[in-house]
Amino acid sequence: MSIKQTLVDIEYKLEKLPKGTLTYKKINGKEQPYIQRTIGGKSVSTYVKKEDRETILIEFEERDKLNAEKQRLQAYLKELDSILKDNPRLSENVGVGYQLFDEFCYNHLFYVDKTYFINEWLNTSEKVTLITRPRRFGKTLLLSTVKEFFDTNSNCSFKDFEDLAVAKDLHTASLFRSRPVVFISFAGVKGANMKSALEAINFEIYNCFFKHSYLLESDRLSLEDIAMVKKMINKRMDEDDSEHFNLIQYLCQLLYTHHGVKPYILIDEYDTPITESYAYGFFDEMIVFYRKFINHTLKSNDYYERAIVTGITVVAKNSLFSDMNNISINTCTVDKFTDCFGFTEQEVKDALKCQDVNEFEAVKAMYDGFIFGKTKDIYNPWSICNYINRRVLFPYWIGTSSNSVIAELLRKCPISVKLEFEELMSGKTIHKTINEYIAYQYLDGDPNSFYSLLLATGYVKAENAHIDYEGFTECDITITNLETKAMFKNQIAYMVSGSIDNYGYFLDHLLNLKFEHATRTLNGMLYSTISYFDAAKSGDSAPENFYHGLVLGLIASCQNKYIITSNRESGIGRYDVVMQPRNDTDPAFVMEFKVFDEKKEKTLEDTAKRALTQIEEKDYATDLITRGIEKRRIHRLGFAFKDKEALICEG
Repeated sequence: MSIKQTLVDIEYKLEKLPKGTLTYKKINGKEQPYIQRTIGGKSVSTYVKKEDRETILIEFEERDKLNAEKQRLQAYLKELDSILKDNPRLSENVGVGYQLFDEFCYNHLFYVDKTYFINEWLNTSEKVTLITRPRRFGKTLLLSTVKEFFDTNSNCSFKDFEDLAVAKDLHTASLFRSRPVVFISFAGVKGANMKSALEAINFEIYNCFFKHSYLLESDRLSLEDIAMVKKMINKRMDEDDSEHFNLIQYLCQLLYTHHGVKPYILIDEYDTPITESYAYGFFDEMIVFYRKFINHTLKSNDYYERAIVTGITVVAKNSLFSDMNNISINTCTVDKFTDCFGFTEQEVKDALKCQDVNEFEAVKAMYDGFIFGKTKDIYNPWSICNYINRRVLFPYWIGTSSNSVIAELLRKCPISVKLEFEELMSGKTIHKTINEYIAYQYLDGDPNSFYSLLLATGYVKAENAHIDYEGFTECDITITNLETKAMFKNQIAYMVSGSIDNYGYFLDHLLNLKFEHATRTLNGMLYSTISYFDAAKSGDSAPENFYHGLVLGLIASCQNKYIITSNRESGIGRYDVVMQPRNDTDPAFVMEFKVFDEKKEKTLEDTAKRALTQIEEKDYATDLITRGIEKRRIHRLGFAFKDKEALICEG
């Protein structure tokens, strides 16, 4: 029931209840009830008889409640009127899954006005505007809004815009339906190989011709051009794996010839084919095609006016944009268009108010936290709309895409990154220097790329961000909010949880002198989480240094019980690691790390014995003994490593 109908019902009920004011007079020392009324301009008091009192008192109590509710609802409507002046469609029914502006208009759906983006964009001078935001942040809807506003062949009338911000600027309003628009989305290009991906790309390109099928009736195009348009429209149903990287440029030329003005180009989710090709192993093929497509569509194309490109990530310039000098790139850390994608906190408050939801603090705790540029407290529209629709706090973002690429990157990253990941999950902040231009061909095991991808996809947020002189972004990184933390736990963390839990198991086995168990645990971690590339560094001592750092990371959490030193002089040499207990009962450890040398050894056991021999010959236990540690408490351990295999032996 609407609020206005509720007010009508309240008025109807009030009409049936007694009028006047219930007062009390003291008679013979007792308070007696009277009803005070105005009759004929005179105030008249009527005594309430004993037999009528219970009914009268209940009716007056009901009337007071109804009047209080009436005042509350009237104040609420007044507040709504103020909100709806600036955002007129917040009280409409909330739809989930709609992405096109004309669908919102036709179905009279809840819509947060972001059309001021059009004014901001027009006031820039850039030829190509690339904007990256996480998924489900309204990129497709906003591009659709731009398309319907400018397109000469729009499905919308000016009436669909007249209550929105874009219509309040007279100059911008005068540009309604002023030029053709080429709108292409690659969101659905998710083939498992180059052939199927190319078919999906070609379908979207052919679909652009279909959207402009009125060109078949043009009296300004040549017969050859009209025949080509017809051919492209008919190809929508064909299986065609040709590389049509120049067709959008050709369509722009046709539109310019027909309309006499150059079109705008809108490309939605441009990076989906690249991300998918990386996940399925045909990145090199895709990037060759895509570089040609971008060059012909946006670089060497003289037949378009301006372009807007959206996506989640910025593909490194040397991979895709190396030939372009006419592009403005707006990532999540750039202070531009910051409130045009996603909902601001005030918009969320207003939306909840207009939908009669009084749970803002709970909503904020769950969904707040995104930061774009210097604008904080941005909310994910998908989750907010789902929450309003269902009235249940839930991580709705979880099912909106696969996180396999991120999970795979985390699996391949060094132990140090996995430990940082644990810190993030516990609510800590880590300081990082990252490159927001992602080179997919170098993603494997690269911590920089891992954090760049986390930031671009919205799993983490960046505060205090600034660009250094080399073009890298230095920032403080934390988990975005409770929803993204839940996503980490449910979709990513479980893929490495076994190895993360093993950190504790390894240390427990070590301190309890269960070296065979510690060996098995260490091997399990090496097999499931360490890339071969972690150990395959250049330099003679690099592999040994890697394993040295790995073990240091595994034992770092016991510093409350042990003094841990590394690469210190003792006896007649420098040991790798010594663990000195802080009390008089715990065991002490001397550790030496060796990497298998096939020229010297036949087995890992030989390698471990070489490490133990060095401990004895160099007398590495000297420091511990001089500090009063009994010899019986000192355990000499030789660690042997070969790629993803390890062996721990005690001397």
